[in-house]
Amino acid sequence: MRRLLSLLLLILPFVVKSQQDTSSYVVLSDIIIEGNDVTKKSVILKELTFSVGDTIDINRWDEELLFSRENLQNTTLFNFVDFNCLKKDDSPNEVILEIKVTERWYIWAYPYIAYADRNLNAWYEADDIKRFSYGIDLDYRNFLGMKHNLKLILIGGYNQNYGFSYDIPYLIDRYNFGLEVGAAYKRDKEVAYITENNKIAYFNGDDEFAKQTKNVFIKPYYRFGHRNKLFLQLDYNDTRFHDTLQFLNNDFVNLQGTRFQYFTLSATFKNDFRDEQNYPLDGHYFELLLEKTGLGVFETSPDVFYGKVTADLYKPIKGRWYWASNLTLKLSNNYNAPYFLNQGLGYKNDFVRTYELYVIDAMNFALMKNNLKFALLNPVTRYLSLIKNERFGKIHFALYANIFFDCAYSWRIPENQSSFLDNKFIFGTGVGIDFVTYYDKVLRLEYGINDMGETGLFIHFVAPI
Repeated sequence: MRRLLSLLLLILPFVVKSQQDTSSYVVLSDIIIEGNDVTKKSVILKELTFSVGDTIDINRWDEELLFSRENLQNTTLFNFVDFNCLKKDDSPNEVILEIKVTERWYIWAYPYIAYADRNLNAWYEADDIKRFSYGIDLDYRNFLGMKHNLKLILIGGYNQNYGFSYDIPYLIDRYNFGLEVGAAYKRDKEVAYITENNKIAYFNGDDEFAKQTKNVFIKPYYRFGHRNKLFLQLDYNDTRFHDTLQFLNNDFVNLQGTRFQYFTLSATFKNDFRDEQNYPLDGHYFELLLEKTGLGVFETSPDVFYGKVTADLYKPIKGRWYWASNLTLKLSNNYNAPYFLNQGLGYKNDFVRTYELYVIDAMNFALMKNNLKFALLNPVTRYLSLIKNERFGKIHFALYANIFFDCAYSWRIPENQSSFLDNKFIFGTGVGIDFVTYYDKVLRLEYGINDMGETGLFIHFVAPI
């Protein structure tokens, strides 16, 4: 009897451990996908961090589901992505994952209207309604159901642009290699030729175009993991300027002649852990860009090299409160880059809010943006009864109030430029309202004041950070 009791005591821990182990993991027995009328199943499966047959620790299962759903949502192929886990009655550890997607409308051929300025606020200040370009922008975002992206641009009017690009994300499927190629021919009626007192002055060619550019590019890229990408891009540019420009600004090209041929080589690394790309509320983003313009192939090649780092942080605070911060740093080795290649603060999304009407053509700058947000209306989903197509009839939207504070410092201004904003700390602060809805649409209205005491109302169509 004593020997039997001892044997039971030896066996009991293994039995208990075995019983605990059966509830500490899940086995994914199947994945069922619904709603992918266009998108191939293989494209969806690539975005999942697990595969059929995987055994996954129960403590990691919810995190794996969250990351996989975010991956699918950030492909921009779907308006909605829903996961549902079903347990099998005969095997409590086995689960079946149901994925329900609502596909977007992928073929867009819509009238294109654009203003000839850096942003809407600068165009409004110019007070010239004729400075518009118009045409057709064809975008086929899920060509062949394989996430291929085909673009065709036919833009006339003030500034003209004719081009195409084709992006194949799974060129070498097994190794996660992708490739994008494209070409364009652009003709601009006017170009920025000098910056005076931190305001851009434009030259208009009247009956002639001020700038004509032929561009061809090839961009191979590699995806490792689900959130990291490395891009390499080689551009060939053949640019002709109006001969008057070199007399208006000696530093416009820093070279003799009106035609310039040059190559640009760049490498970009992206680490993207945002929950939503178009309007993130949680996660982080990091980007490193190295770019060399002019490889010494042509005598007319410029010589400019710069590096740029962008880091974003998004953090839910509590309840409806959220925080977002951005830090951007740009450094260059060239003190006097040609004016037409010198873009510092005030271009694209690199600006201090409330300074939208100014530029600082500095080779080096540091920029920080901060947002404190409150969700006036958390994301909700509604059905439009009059629209039967779920791609348009099922919508989501949200509304956020925010307080912002941005600041920047720039240095190494090119010579012979009049600037009162370089080599000094500048900042802007204010309040705003952000409206977010489906198809990555964002409308921002902001009112703020800068350190010079200037106030203004500003409109934008992308997330602030």
